[in-house]
Amino acid sequence: MFAVCDELVPFLTSQESSMPRTFGPQFQDDGSVDFTVHAPACARLTLQIEGEHAQELPMSQPEPGVFTVRTNVPVGTRYWFRVPDGNPRPDPASRFQPEGVHRPSELIDPRSYVWGDATWQGIAKEALVVYELHVGTFSQAGTYLAAIERLDELVELGVTAIELMPVAQSAGRWNWGYDGTDFFAPHHAFGSPDELRQLIDTAHQKGLAVLLDVVYNHFGAEGNYLHPFGGYVSSQHQTVWGDAPNLDGEGNAMMRDYIVANATYWIEDFHFDGLRLDATHCIVDHSPRHIVGEIGDAFAEMQEKLGRELHLIAESNIYDAQLLTPLEADGFGFDAIWCDDFLHAVAAEIRPEQHMSDRRYLAGEDIDTTLRRGYVFRGTIKEKRRRIPLEEDRTPADWHSLIFSIQNHDFVGNHPNGLRLHQVASHEAQRAAAALMLTLPAIPMLFMGEEFASDHPFYFFADFGDAHLREAVEHGRRREHPQHDWSQVVSCLSPAAFRKSKIGPREQGNQETWGWYQELLRLRKRWQAAGMFNGENLTAAWDQLWRTALVTYQKQDQASFAVVRLHPMGETPTQGVVSVEGEVCLQQGCQTLGDGRFALGDYAVLVGEGKVHFESL
Repeated sequence: MFAVCDELVPFLTSQESSMPRTFGPQFQDDGSVDFTVHAPACARLTLQIEGEHAQELPMSQPEPGVFTVRTNVPVGTRYWFRVPDGNPRPDPASRFQPEGVHRPSELIDPRSYVWGDATWQGIAKEALVVYELHVGTFSQAGTYLAAIERLDELVELGVTAIELMPVAQSAGRWNWGYDGTDFFAPHHAFGSPDELRQLIDTAHQKGLAVLLDVVYNHFGAEGNYLHPFGGYVSSQHQTVWGDAPNLDGEGNAMMRDYIVANATYWIEDFHFDGLRLDATHCIVDHSPRHIVGEIGDAFAEMQEKLGRELHLIAESNIYDAQLLTPLEADGFGFDAIWCDDFLHAVAAEIRPEQHMSDRRYLAGEDIDTTLRRGYVFRGTIKEKRRRIPLEEDRTPADWHSLIFSIQNHDFVGNHPNGLRLHQVASHEAQRAAAALMLTLPAIPMLFMGEEFASDHPFYFFADFGDAHLREAVEHGRRREHPQHDWSQVVSCLSPAAFRKSKIGPREQGNQETWGWYQELLRLRKRWQAAGMFNGENLTAAWDQLWRTALVTYQKQDQASFAVVRLHPMGETPTQGVVSVEGEVCLQQGCQTLGDGRFALGDYAVLVGEGKVHFESL
């Protein structure tokens, strides 16, 4: 499917490149446009203009492997680069693919949008309450502009940041976003680049930060036309999802600059407040300094230059201290990590038979470890991950650098039927798990629709056109998650998988759950304002006999608590009674016995201010 240049030249080494690298079209003061492309495998390139101004312009080579041409064409012009074998290819740094990955690029002027967020300073890390969403299924219309219409709902809930699943252009009409091939081009199905800017601008004006999920561990399997240009795709590494970027092979400096430029592009050109790097442990890079470190350097520079709160987040799945270590201490300078140990430890209590990870989580032991230390498994990008017993290391992680959730796109979407937590367990179980998450000092993340227990599934979905790829995806899903019954499921490649995944209106959901989340977020904010909500004031542990978590905060004469019971459906834990000295602010599944005493029932929750004691075992 990929074109191959019939004229090749040797790749440049990093020492051979002297010019600062520019990726994508650049507008000049006189209205002309410089088209620049890095193509170290090609001896010649031609800019092919489509439409009313159709023409072919040979490109010059100011230095080996770098092609450029200046011309006057209007914004909205469609164009390709014609490689030596005669095939036209999209711009490797295209800003927009209005007809998809297989068609020409469109010239976009990033200066055309008039921003209204000049006073925006961002959200401090400690105040983050993240809401993960997929633009295409967050609203019925599935566009950037339609997403704006739901922002007030999130503000009312108590969310402070939205995190968009990847928007980089991928093949087809719908996709989770992790198959992007045009890293600089927002997906055309959601709207124009300026409409994405409008979403971010409006969010800022409503007090919401906007984070973006980006994928640097692979290129999507369909629509990757980078091969004939040379230097972008690794000749040494391959992933199960598609080609790996060339981060450590011959001529890798260009691709490393390309990725760093992409990271800064989303922050500077679109005013995103941070990036979440997908599967950092799957970014194959054997260079002396890993690419995530260079991204960390770039973020530190932007933080100083822009003067607003920026957040660099890694999906590491487990605890990786090197990612969080400051740059000056030889770390990578990330602000937070997705630490899935909490999610899986909670699942091991509620659904012990349902394993959603290749790591095995143990009921009782792992939730206790997570409550005491913040994580179960530890490792780094280059060091093997392993379970770390409490006896080996009791040092707690920095809670404000951990992102906890009880469900996310993977946890829901990798179930054959896209079932949410309340559907595989119960509303009460979900509310109990949410209470535990929201009363811990880690950064909480909700998955869209969770807050009102949407009954709509969230399927894995894609819209590949290549027949072999379609078959591979269907079989791959079954092979990757063999613990599930795949005999009667909606095909992930069908329109129904995408259509049925739209979360629907809040009014159709569970209003008790909505109110529960809203009140928990109010309490969380109040505790934060009181200065109690940090690891120094926290004591948390798990009682396996009672199947109950006890979370307490103590700061001088101020105290607060959360008692949360989690267990499998149909099981009745040992009877437990607690006594409260103070005020109960939120409760579920408890029988009031009088004199501040409460009997704990199924999925019992007590959240309040004051002190709490277990009466007996």
